Amino acid sequence: MKLINTMAALAVCAVLPLEAQAVSTPPPTSGSLDVWFKAPRTGNTVSGTLSGATCYVAGAGVSRVQFFMDGTALNTDSTMSDGMQCQLDTTKFANGAHQLKAVAYTSSGASRADVISVNVQNQGSPPPGGDPTPPPTGSLPAGGKGIATFESVGLYWTPPSNPGSAGCDVSYRKAGESAYKSGMSLWYDSRNNECRGSLVHLTPGTDYEVRFALAGKTPVAQTTVKTWSEQFPIARTVQVTGGSGQLNITEGGSPSGYVLYTGAAGTVRDAANGADFNIKISAPYVIVRGLTLKGARMDAIQLAQGAHDVVIENNDISGWGRSRGGSLGLDMEAAVKARCTSSFNLERVVVQNNRMHDPRYGSNSWSTAHPEGPQAISFIECGGNHVFRYNEIWSSSGHYFNDGIGGGENFSTKGFPNSDTDIYGNRIANTYDDGIESEGANKNVRIWGNYIDDTYIAVASTVTHTGPFYVFRNVYNRGGTFGKSGQKAGYGGGRRYFLHNTLLQPSGGAGANEGIKGNTGEPMTNTVSRNNNWNVSSSGGMAIGVIGGSENSFDYDLSNGSMTPYSGAEQRGFVGMPVYASGNGATSGAGGMYQLAPTSRGYDTAVRLPNFNDSFLGAGPDVGAHEAGAPAMRFGVR
Repeated sequence: MKLINTMAALAVCAVLPLEAQAVSTPPPTSGSLDVWFKAPRTGNTVSGTLSGATCYVAGAGVSRVQFFMDGTALNTDSTMSDGMQCQLDTTKFANGAHQLKAVAYTSSGASRADVISVNVQNQGSPPPGGDPTPPPTGSLPAGGKGIATFESVGLYWTPPSNPGSAGCDVSYRKAGESAYKSGMSLWYDSRNNECRGSLVHLTPGTDYEVRFALAGKTPVAQTTVKTWSEQFPIARTVQVTGGSGQLNITEGGSPSGYVLYTGAAGTVRDAANGADFNIKISAPYVIVRGLTLKGARMDAIQLAQGAHDVVIENNDISGWGRSRGGSLGLDMEAAVKARCTSSFNLERVVVQNNRMHDPRYGSNSWSTAHPEGPQAISFIECGGNHVFRYNEIWSSSGHYFNDGIGGGENFSTKGFPNSDTDIYGNRIANTYDDGIESEGANKNVRIWGNYIDDTYIAVASTVTHTGPFYVFRNVYNRGGTFGKSGQKAGYGGGRRYFLHNTLLQPSGGAGANEGIKGNTGEPMTNTVSRNNNWNVSSSGGMAIGVIGGSENSFDYDLSNGSMTPYSGAEQRGFVGMPVYASGNGATSGAGGMYQLAPTSRGYDTAVRLPNFNDSFLGAGPDVGAHEAGAPAMRFGVR
């Protein structure tokens, strides 16, 4: 894990200290009018002619949109739909960086713009002030796309023919490097003839070149993508004061400069049950940092129409939520909440380094009914491309969560967190249902490096409709099932990967009862399990249970439990209990030390997984979440 930049050294374009209650009235370009590019994304390399799904914006309150490349007008779209399209022939522009702008107008003439940078690269296009130059030796036609976060990229490529179960090969390198590295093969989804998959463990703020190929063949297409920088540019700072009122954020920034809302050290906003929210955000490119938020009647921070590209960091949040009777809280009221609609499709939210704990009321347990109650993070049917990292989520007796991080709808093509999202480095405890509920599309969703304790389920993924979905190097202490993994009611079929996870067994048999499984009527299908430490609480516990599922692949796992997989599964698996190095295993708790001893089954004998375990030490990778000889794993605020 990397230390997140504290952002103390961000370049500040202008600092205008304001009392939160005296924020100036937003200009007519704010409020309900909004526009943002869906494709291309800022930093993408583009070529040829873009239109339709390759160049369009979403918006709210929009009557028409004008498009410009640098200062050149392209076209106007007044379809008033959620996909207003530009018409861009990139061959009319020189190779290199350009500014693509969309200006949205209301029917009354108010306007708002979104500007992104794109990199035009056409073979034979003239460079600025020069003659056409041939493409570099070994260059490939543009193809596929990548959608980035800080440390990952979701990849999408339509191959020229059906590659079958082998999927598609992918290789990558940092821009300027000579050698390509192999990634894990992309999964081929015959439902839409697309190869999809992810690259992980990347460096923030870095350009990457990615190549695509049919399995075992020479690459035939390439794309470039840049991971997010951890330094957000600040255009303006609003000084927030303490108080009990609701702070309504209606003024945001742009990609070139966020508006930062922060307070002096120790600033507390306590709604004392007198305001629905501590903060309501209805603007884009906003950062909320370093506040103590208490006592909201409903949700501590609500993300509403107009919000996207929001960063919520370094806050302490507690005491939110309403009662549904006695000590039980209303379902899914949260420290950070969004309920999206057809006109509000929230994207690119970063929630990091927060402490979210002790809601006002608690959830019921499974002893009475399906848990309902408060959550730390709850997004309902929103867009994707989010990051939730380095948060601490816990509560006290009588105030347990329903889920720690989750949302809905579970049986849908969106769900939470939908797509191209990372959830990592969190410490999550005290939920009557799921530590992390990631259900719905799960399209290039990645969950790794979390410590989860005292939950009914660690990571729930019923359903994974689109996929692929990656769950790797997580540690589960006390609880029930690590991975609930079924499909139901026409939803499902997306690929899941469980890689290098560890189940702990503290004394007294309080550790996880089960590894990964489906349920009755919800079979586990299209799931891959590799290099996991499925150490369940008893030999009768189910380490892997397909419950009628098919198209699964299980091997190289260390397990002491029962299995109901397909015939021939786990041919190179390891049966038995893990043996930990001194001071490692359950005795470490959340301390980050879970390394196997050299005498243990699974030590140096796990299978190589390109890009996912490249940094192994010794003769080969180790089974489980923690490689022997590596630094301690870290969870929570940093």
